[in-house]
Amino acid sequence: MRRAHTFLLLVALCLATGCPQGVDDGLPPAITLPDGKIYQVELGNSVTIAPVFEQLTTSSTVTWSSNGTVVGVGETFTFTPEEVGVYYFTIVAANAYGEAFAEFRVDAVKPKDPEPVPPPLPPAEPLRCVFEQVEYHVSIGRTIRLLPLDLDSTKRYTFTWRIDNATVQESAEPLYRFEARALGTYRVGFRVSDGEETADTTLTVVVCPPEGTYRRVVSAGSSNRVSRVYDFTPAPGQYVNENYTATTMEEACTYAAARMQEGVYVSLGGFGGSVTVGFDHSIDNDGDYNFAIKEASYTNYSEPGIVWVMQDENGDGLPNDTWYELKGSEYGLDCTVQDYAVTYYRPEAPGQPVAWTDNHGGSGTIDYLISFHKQDYYYPLWVTEDRYTLRGSRLEARNYDQSGRGVLWINPDYGWGYADNHSETDMLPERATGETKGWNHFRISDAVTFDGLPANLQYIDFIKVQTGLNTKSGWLGEVSTEVMDFVDFNLVK
Repeated sequence: MRRAHTFLLLVALCLATGCPQGVDDGLPPAITLPDGKIYQVELGNSVTIAPVFEQLTTSSTVTWSSNGTVVGVGETFTFTPEEVGVYYFTIVAANAYGEAFAEFRVDAVKPKDPEPVPPPLPPAEPLRCVFEQVEYHVSIGRTIRLLPLDLDSTKRYTFTWRIDNATVQESAEPLYRFEARALGTYRVGFRVSDGEETADTTLTVVVCPPEGTYRRVVSAGSSNRVSRVYDFTPAPGQYVNENYTATTMEEACTYAAARMQEGVYVSLGGFGGSVTVGFDHSIDNDGDYNFAIKEASYTNYSEPGIVWVMQDENGDGLPNDTWYELKGSEYGLDCTVQDYAVTYYRPEAPGQPVAWTDNHGGSGTIDYLISFHKQDYYYPLWVTEDRYTLRGSRLEARNYDQSGRGVLWINPDYGWGYADNHSETDMLPERATGETKGWNHFRISDAVTFDGLPANLQYIDFIKVQTGLNTKSGWLGEVSTEVMDFVDFNLVK
């Protein structure tokens, strides 16, 4: 009798409240947010939240509140933010049997900057000879490459090489392997012809005394820190010219040295941007890790920089000899491009993106991010030319938007062998302590020649780090390597 009475009461209550078909008697509501609990909307726009409700009757109520204040009623809610910020909301749904709660967040952000329109590309140029340098220094017994760069890959050429007026090679092969067999200064003539045009240039190769002649041994007064910044040539980037003014290379190097002395990052800008440093002594190669570079990366946000090393082969104390790349985990892969070059073009007015072209037919821009970096130009002020070319090795870009909404960009870590790369291998977690804990560590024994063979350097005098990616991550802008400090690990370990 009691069960029948209870059943009749429930039926009467359902009829009185208009309980629709499909609502289970005695159950409170349920709320589901099918699009998740975090929403994003730009200022000037609105976002509508439409949860899925269960167990609602015609007499049920749904209220929306923020910070304890009711801001809406009904099964949907439209929010139009008035200023940038994070807003938290609570939904309460109630029927005769109880209540349900759900919470969500809305991130109100600034509107995206409009997509920049790159300026028109420059007209095609006549045939010309481009080399890494016009004067080469190499220790006796070594071999260096002489290679013309940036030629049109769709054309056929004839290359002629002459040393001291004697032809030593004439073929369709552009590379000439110069073997440093005897001390002296050699004039190397080069001619390239495509059947219609011909271009000539003359290079100088100085064969220097044997390796070790100009080695600077460690003394009791030697410092494990960088003694000098020799060159700071960043690619254009959002941190270039920000909070500093440099109109000469000397001023730029002074800025970079002061930053590293403070342990603060120096941004190298987009692809190819670099900084070159040296110590008050030669860093020896003992087969182990020999030097360390302080990084600015963290897990899933790496901006890898290629590391190069050089000996002072001619003994003049300047980094004008032969660079050797340190082989990293990506070296030799099909997706890694050697001899990649990007030319950057000075913007015509303040607040404009920097256009670039590469030697593979690509083009793009370093975006001007007015929301974050408002200096007039991202093009280095101490570069006097209206365009300049940076070249080196380019790694495959693997950055991606994890959110799918352009919000959360991921820059995956690379295996090992790169600056500003969150590599557990390079950090030597079981060995590095104190001064270089958490830094990337490097081995001189990983240096390779132009053809990928071990360079077998006994020591080095100069280190160069160069941005190894040509890519950008949405609203974050260009991917740029940052370095913070260098240390001779031989004097620390």
